[in-house]
Amino acid sequence: MRGARRLLGTRSNAASLKHQLSGRKVSNSFSSLSDKSEPFLGFSRSNLGLESSLVRPVSASIRQLPEVEAAIDTFPSASAVDNLRRASDIFASLEKGGREHLAVQALLAECQQRLAIYDEAISTLEELRHSVDSPDSSSVSNFKEDIILALAKVHWTKGNFDESKELCETIISTYDDLSESFSSTNLHLASAMTGKALSQLENMKSMDDAYSVRDFFRVAIKFLERHPPSGNTLPQAASLSNAGVAEAIYNIYLQESNDVSVPMTPALRFLFQGLQKTAVSKSSSKHIVAASNAIEASIQANLAWGVLNFEDDRSDRLQKASEYAKTSLSFYNSEGVIRKEGLSWVLSVVASCYHQAGSAVTAEGLFQSAINKNGLPTDTLTMIQLRDAHKGYAKLCKQWENRESDAKNLDRDADIIDASLPPNWQGRSSGIHGSLWFWTPGELI
Repeated sequence: MRGARRLLGTRSNAASLKHQLSGRKVSNSFSSLSDKSEPFLGFSRSNLGLESSLVRPVSASIRQLPEVEAAIDTFPSASAVDNLRRASDIFASLEKGGREHLAVQALLAECQQRLAIYDEAISTLEELRHSVDSPDSSSVSNFKEDIILALAKVHWTKGNFDESKELCETIISTYDDLSESFSSTNLHLASAMTGKALSQLENMKSMDDAYSVRDFFRVAIKFLERHPPSGNTLPQAASLSNAGVAEAIYNIYLQESNDVSVPMTPALRFLFQGLQKTAVSKSSSKHIVAASNAIEASIQANLAWGVLNFEDDRSDRLQKASEYAKTSLSFYNSEGVIRKEGLSWVLSVVASCYHQAGSAVTAEGLFQSAINKNGLPTDTLTMIQLRDAHKGYAKLCKQWENRESDAKNLDRDADIIDASLPPNWQGRSSGIHGSLWFWTPGELI
């Protein structure tokens, strides 16, 4: 009976919407009902970047449907997924492949991605990709590239690195190196270059892979230098940040596989360069300000981590690391625009500074906050950072008298988190992997 009521409600909503939009094609309704002001989903590193191109231009139209409004109010959640599925069915019955139908599918994929329901997100995006490829679709420029990059990002986050790389290469293949010409926008191409680099970084299995993998990050950086983005420099900041993190991962890989000490200087240099690109105009939207804050907070935390763990010969090592870590944490104490994404990593770095300064009690309080799962996103990168926080806390307890059992429990919890990660993400030795960002154009505009 409950299912019958739900179906009846869906039909009623569809009939109501048909009445509201009577006299015009649904796919054209966005032109008079567009609302391109501010994003309504909020910033997230897990974001697929589909809101700006696929959703916002028809937001006023799709929000006439109660299911869409309810989904936005509870986004992201299981109830939002259910409401968006019903909304997708309704708009498909009105005009399958129309702008409203595509927009709701994009919202559904965004919600599934943020909830770490990766297989479902991939299925939704494949359906969306098929809809855009359909001869009946009213798609516009770069929709296909947006969806390909979103699909590549989900595959990468799920650990399907080969699939992600292959999708990125479909966009990179449009670039003619000799003539410096390309059919995609500069941001789509730079995002694809970054995605390919990230896929190869996390898929490296040999010394040959390790030596060459850093070059692909430099390709994206050089491309953006030749074709700088308009509006803001955040794509360059994100690309430089990724290059710095990749250098750190490369160094850790060499140390673990060859037992050699490698300087962290190249990694810190890229991070410093990225820091110079994080500033945005005071008149920027809240979304851009949030993205700027998130990138800077991540870079500052990674600078603190790098100096603290790899700059042993610096006399001011602990002071500099503490300054970077304090600056990073300040972003979470301001307007809360970046919520709890990356917070576990930042708190762990701050706690490690106090640990090395001999303030064990303060360090423990910070580690306890770092492992607090309340309100914490469940995406792969956040879970990698959460696992690292448990390891850092366990290390502290091991150096404390009569805390061996606590250390053992924390190590066990870290192993449980690691086992919950997608298989190809398991066993990463450092939480620095969680600072990588597969950015897409729609996230930074």
